[in-house]
Amino acid sequence: MQALDEKNVPAYLRRLVVSYFTDRVLKYDTKNGPKEYDVTGGVPQGSVLGPLLWNIMYDGLLRLNLPRCVKLVAYADDVAAVIVAKHLDEIQHLFDITFKQINQWMDSVNLQLAKQKTEAVLITSRKKIETITLKVGDQEITSQPHIRYLGVKLDARLNFKQQVEHVCTKASAVRASLARLMPNVGGPKQSRRLLLSSVVTSVLTYGISIWADALETQDSWRKAGPIYRMSALRVASAFRTVSEEAVIEERQKSIARWQRQWDAAEKGRWTHYLIPRIDVWLNRSHGEVNFYLTQMLSGHGCFREYLHRFKHDNSPECPSCPGVIENAKHVFFECPRFYPQRDQLENVLQQSIQPETIVEAMLSSKASWNAISTFATEVLIDLRSIERKRASDNN
Repeated sequence: MQALDEKNVPAYLRRLVVSYFTDRVLKYDTKNGPKEYDVTGGVPQGSVLGPLLWNIMYDGLLRLNLPRCVKLVAYADDVAAVIVAKHLDEIQHLFDITFKQINQWMDSVNLQLAKQKTEAVLITSRKKIETITLKVGDQEITSQPHIRYLGVKLDARLNFKQQVEHVCTKASAVRASLARLMPNVGGPKQSRRLLLSSVVTSVLTYGISIWADALETQDSWRKAGPIYRMSALRVASAFRTVSEEAVIEERQKSIARWQRQWDAAEKGRWTHYLIPRIDVWLNRSHGEVNFYLTQMLSGHGCFREYLHRFKHDNSPECPSCPGVIENAKHVFFECPRFYPQRDQLENVLQQSIQPETIVEAMLSSKASWNAISTFATEVLIDLRSIERKRASDNN
């Protein structure tokens, strides 16, 4: 409550929070019947307000007046104190000041520091890796060659060799377990294999934006590469003797076969008009479709042509453009009702939008994709609103 006061939260919201904390009871069923438990601390999993209140309270820790060479980095209830200094005695002095202030703040909010979980690592470029012993309350901790912080191994050289070894060991175990679910004969179909193998990819690439440079060494690549390769072979239902290049070639053949079917198909012609080349779409580096973008790309949505086909509207024509069919092309690229949205999008993209170039613009950058996605959303929300008003007026 003190943190809320300090942030000048309105009184009525503070009273709401007080009510939230007052007389909280957890009711649950057991074999012996229903039970109750008075909740005096903790946050139920899935709570929305709980993490927010924690952040408001914990913000006080991050605003401590610490020495200039000390910075606190926090995630949930994990805190890292980053101390920059040239000599061990400086680090010792700065740490003592930092720990004292953190401990005092913890006491002021009735929290306890988990001293037994506190770890330290000296990050240095010196040839000789030194160690330091720090006093944390009544315990002493000695710096280690590497520590684990938020699932990533941080080592003294920041070369992340231990991280590569850790994820490779873990991913290898996961791959072996999943392999038993994906026999080459009689196993799940390829789409499910791909879904299962994505678990291996997730384990291998956890936090990779931090340690990706470690894979530039041959040693690290030799450890990670075979694990990913074996996972890919399971997706392709291939023997382990098949090379990575052959698996890639097989994928290219599949895409080529899909392209031929795509070109010859009678259905989905609007989508084919927008996305004539499947490989370009599949290999895009960014962008996800949503409810509105899918309607623009498929032509299936709140368009009178589509609604009329299923007898949900009495005419396929645009109410503002007599004699013109209201389909996706007309709504997004021609209809004067949505000129303001088109004009705004063209100003953002710095180019005119046409069916032939809209997907090319989407794939050009993440910003362009997001702008076109927003455009599709705004147009379809407005179109839906217009249709509802028209239906209401007709009734």
